[in-house]
Amino acid sequence: MKPEKKVVPWCDKSREGFMKRLNYNDPSQDAGYSSTMAAEAVAAYVKNSQQEPVLFSMSAFLELDHLLPLSQAEWAEVLHISDRTLQRYIKDEKPFEGLYAEHLMQIQLLAQKSAAIFASPATFKEWLMHPKNILGNELGFSSLKSFWGVKLLLNELGRIEHGVYV
Repeated sequence: MKPEKKVVPWCDKSREGFMKRLNYNDPSQDAGYSSTMAAEAVAAYVKNSQQEPVLFSMSAFLELDHLLPLSQAEWAEVLHISDRTLQRYIKDEKPFEGLYAEHLMQIQLLAQKSAAIFASPATFKEWLMHPKNILGNELGFSSLKSFWGVKLLLNELGRIEHGVYV
């Protein structure tokens, strides 16, 4: 005759130590834990319904236009908006928001880096207008139309700045 197996439910208190008791308030008060054990991570979730939108002011845009002198039609092409819409932004001195603002901030970084490398904004524009094949990528004015293109141009200016021109 086989001995009968005793099945103990997981919550049976007679099996002290079978499962460790967890204390989420202070792990140093738990028996068997060292005082160097870290407490469980606590994530703080903050609901921010009043999140400020990303803005690029018209004055910043006009300063950018001095660093990178493009025509109004060229700026409209880069920003993927109509020439008339850009005219309204300028006339009303309305700041750019959202993706337009982020794109302009990236182009502003590019223009600032170019000011340290090229003799004048006109020289940078001339360099920018001529397409170049760099590391398998066609870079030029059309690269300004996308975030990735601006990043590639920034990388290329970094190479020029450090004398690693390809």
